[in-house]
Amino acid sequence: MIGNTTINKLYREKLSRSLLLFAIIPTILVTGVFFQLFFMIINEISDRELTSQNKELSSFLSSEITSYKKEIQALQEDPRLSRVFQTDDVHNDIYKELYQVVTDHQLKSNFYIVDVEGSILLTNAYRDNTAQIYYDKYLTKVNKNQDKDITFYNEKDNHAADFTFLKMTAPIYDGNKVSGFIIFDLQSNQLRRFYENMNYTDIVITDPFGNQLFSSKRSLILDNGKIGVLSKKGYHTVSSSIVKDEFIVHSIRYEGLLQKGFFFGFLGLFVICGLMVIITRLFAISIARKKTKSIDTLLSTIQDVNEGRYKGYHQLEEEDEFETINYYLHDMILSKNLLLSENKEIHIRKTEAEIKQLQMQFNPHFLFNTLENIKFMIRMNPSSAEELLLKLSSILRYSIDNTDQDSPLKDDIKYIYDYLDIQKARFEERLNFSVEIPEELGTTPIPKLIMQPLVENAVKYGIDHVDHLLIKIKASRIGDKLVIMILDTGSGFSQSRLQEIRDLLHTTQNPSNHIGIYNVHRRIQLKYGRSYGVRVFSEENKGSLLLITIPYRKEE
Repeated sequence: MIGNTTINKLYREKLSRSLLLFAIIPTILVTGVFFQLFFMIINEISDRELTSQNKELSSFLSSEITSYKKEIQALQEDPRLSRVFQTDDVHNDIYKELYQVVTDHQLKSNFYIVDVEGSILLTNAYRDNTAQIYYDKYLTKVNKNQDKDITFYNEKDNHAADFTFLKMTAPIYDGNKVSGFIIFDLQSNQLRRFYENMNYTDIVITDPFGNQLFSSKRSLILDNGKIGVLSKKGYHTVSSSIVKDEFIVHSIRYEGLLQKGFFFGFLGLFVICGLMVIITRLFAISIARKKTKSIDTLLSTIQDVNEGRYKGYHQLEEEDEFETINYYLHDMILSKNLLLSENKEIHIRKTEAEIKQLQMQFNPHFLFNTLENIKFMIRMNPSSAEELLLKLSSILRYSIDNTDQDSPLKDDIKYIYDYLDIQKARFEERLNFSVEIPEELGTTPIPKLIMQPLVENAVKYGIDHVDHLLIKIKASRIGDKLVIMILDTGSGFSQSRLQEIRDLLHTTQNPSNHIGIYNVHRRIQLKYGRSYGVRVFSEENKGSLLLITIPYRKEE
């Protein structure tokens, strides 16, 4: 027997491994997967937000700039605009129209009407040196003979809170001559709402060549004025082209904090997992110590059983799961003893059945009468004598062969045919029989020779008291059961004898020397259970009916 110290150690190790394998590790895996999915979902939501914000900003800018272009083109077509340099009469009307253009847009702007020298005629901004700046930086670049196109400029050196991020300039023609310019300075203040309420999100607006027009953060722009984060790690960018690819809108999110959160989150998860493993180990040791007494009691019980000195059920001190094991161990021991008893009885019954079969196989009266009939027939009818010899040989061969415990129903019926044919040769017209076995039941396996003792009883005890004996054998399947009926028209049993037989079939011991019906019944019950067996029905001077019930089984 293994020592208690070894048992405790093994139990502690197994409990620790079980908790780790079936509780801690699955929990860690589920937590890790959940953690991963959580960050994937956050990242996906953030990406969708970024895409949505970029789409909204692009749509807003495209709509506003396109609308400004249409308004400028409409002003260029207004004949009053060329007169603004010649007379003051139209100044108020032109100012009102320009002011209305700005008012109608969400993206506000400063407008200017300047001549080719940069002198301001009309503006809604403060008058300072702005016109000269325009002249120096932009107006000198405009080809005075250009077509009526609108030119875009950017103020890349300005990063004030409300700076002009885009300048829209269009020439004012007097005939074919450029007499001045319409200028709209689009202000950046309306762009704030697209990034101020978005965590870790910035926007950059560039021309097709990557030159910055607007950026929400100076660090996103290189010294040469171009956007510098498109290829950097830790940034996610969504870009859209607008106004016939004149501009590109970039929505940029810094993912460094999210990645750091993911890293530190996993690091914290590993620390927690390590603590859980340590706690589980300590918990296993504590549980093992508490369960040691119960294990010792169970081991002692098993040792007593092995040594054949089991003293009966002994309740454990602690009412835990081991008490359930203790109870079922006691029940198993009792079942084991019962099974041993039944196996012993099965062996005894099998031995008795084999002895009885041998007795029947070599019954002197049966053999003597059969051989006498054969001797008589050899003189009178040699062919019939030969047939009887063959049947007798078949009976002896089948009954002596003990290699199989079961045999097909058709083989047992063949044995019964041969047996009854020999008996009919003896009793002639006094004995008749019929057998009805459906073809599909012929291969059904049954315990060997379970019909022979019952048929023999019908002949032996029935024919001496009647002038004519009829034996009917019929088999049928009822649900999952095979029922074999043996009916005879012999003298039958009295009610007292019938009750005596029925009482005998309900016992596990047979005090009489007659084991025919009882032995068949007990063999079936020991093999298949108490739901099966032999049932006896009889009426004195009218005959008997025996029903053999066994499980239906297909051919093996």
